[in-house]
Amino acid sequence: MLTRKLGEIASALYRAIVFPFVRMGIECRTKSIMKQGSYVNKGTVLRGKNFIGKGSVLTNTDMGFGSYISVNGDLSNAKVGKYCSIGPNLASIGGNHPLKDFVSIHPAFYAANNGAGFTYVDEKDASTIYEENKYVNKEKGYFYEVGNDVWIGANVSICQGVHIGDGAVIGANALVNKDVEPYAIYAGVPAKKIGMRFSDEEIEKLLEMKWWDKDEDWIRENAASFRNINTFLEKNK
Repeated sequence: MLTRKLGEIASALYRAIVFPFVRMGIECRTKSIMKQGSYVNKGTVLRGKNFIGKGSVLTNTDMGFGSYISVNGDLSNAKVGKYCSIGPNLASIGGNHPLKDFVSIHPAFYAANNGAGFTYVDEKDASTIYEENKYVNKEKGYFYEVGNDVWIGANVSICQGVHIGDGAVIGANALVNKDVEPYAIYAGVPAKKIGMRFSDEEIEKLLEMKWWDKDEDWIRENAASFRNINTFLEKNK
């Protein structure tokens, strides 16, 4: 109990006193903007020109170039591509509970270390009893992955094990519990496909081209053509 409380106090002091100076260093190094109350841990990487909104917390997350997250978001153990737009109050849904066979769904019966503060499981046996987390990349610890040029609306929740494809749109208040195909528009609880942004042929060309991997000089020179898909594809045959 004492050790935990001391750890909580140390963490609070670090965020309040030390991290504001760390944040300034991150901003200068990555040419990013981190608003008041935002926080990234040591396991998080900002790839450049990112915007982290007030109160948003990034934990063990790889944030692609030019991507931003609005206020009060929670990005945990995620891989986010380039030029993504993430609205306010994003929630990362972590941890699964057994729905069958197990008499109880309480983590004390299958997890050695859990938020409940106690367990009936030996730590050496916990990993073989039940797989609590779903990964898209277990080696790197990513629970879910967001592609490039993705727009995620306000108040969206994303479950573990989910891939969101390039160019996709997730409507406000959606619960994403399954993979989202590239350039698809998903909405609802649970999220379902309600449309596509472009034709199959146009999507195929965009995915083949991968414009987000072009250098910034090229993107700046061609930015005007981004206003219309036909103009863009015609110019970049």
